[in-house]
Amino acid sequence: MKTTLKFVAASILLATASQVLANDYKTTIEYRHQYATESKKHGDRFKAFIDTGKNIGFELDARYSNDDGAFDTMTMSGSEFSAFYYGKVFENTMGIAGASLDFTSAGIVYVPYARLNYSFDNGFRIQGRYKWKLWDYSQEGTDGNPYHSKIQQFDTWLGYKTDKWDFQYEFDIWKEMESNAQPQFDNDDMNYLHNIRVMYKYKTQDGELWRPFVEVGDVKVNRTTDERQTRLRVGIKYTW
Repeated sequence: MKTTLKFVAASILLATASQVLANDYKTTIEYRHQYATESKKHGDRFKAFIDTGKNIGFELDARYSNDDGAFDTMTMSGSEFSAFYYGKVFENTMGIAGASLDFTSAGIVYVPYARLNYSFDNGFRIQGRYKWKLWDYSQEGTDGNPYHSKIQQFDTWLGYKTDKWDFQYEFDIWKEMESNAQPQFDNDDMNYLHNIRVMYKYKTQDGELWRPFVEVGDVKVNRTTDERQTRLRVGIKYTW
């Protein structure tokens, strides 16, 4: 409960600060629940997004794990704060540069990134993001010696939207750069995921935006085998 209150308080502070920065700011709150079919694990995420209206944005999220079934003994497993700058690069092209701090019980992961979003005039879009993940704490390597994980990752999205619906396919791939690091998938230093999202948009007369969504993903089961599992997600975004 204390961690939830901290997250809510931080979200309120971000929203208040955004009013100082600009008059045309937008705030989005998102809740998402997920379930992995093979590991039988449930998880939840709360996320706040602030667009200041002046090419600067902030994100804050809190992640929770569930002990036995959905919403059972929810324990905060991590949180992340991100700040980024965005601007028009070319016609229909948006560039984004930012950095995140991912907080876990073991320490902090630093995540600098750069992203390009291109939108076609017919509703299609294509997006790509390159990022590093740099662990500030050590882990035990395969040779028994400690290592600080360093991962390079490339994320891609292909989407299409209409007036009410939004369809998106995501493919992410990443590689561990430390030679003695624990494997990512199938005893290898690389891993990947596929994800499909369908989202519906409902706009109220007051201009508030509700966007429920569902996702189906293909993710690993563990580090040492080639087993994959389905990850199911359901959530909602609220923007005002």
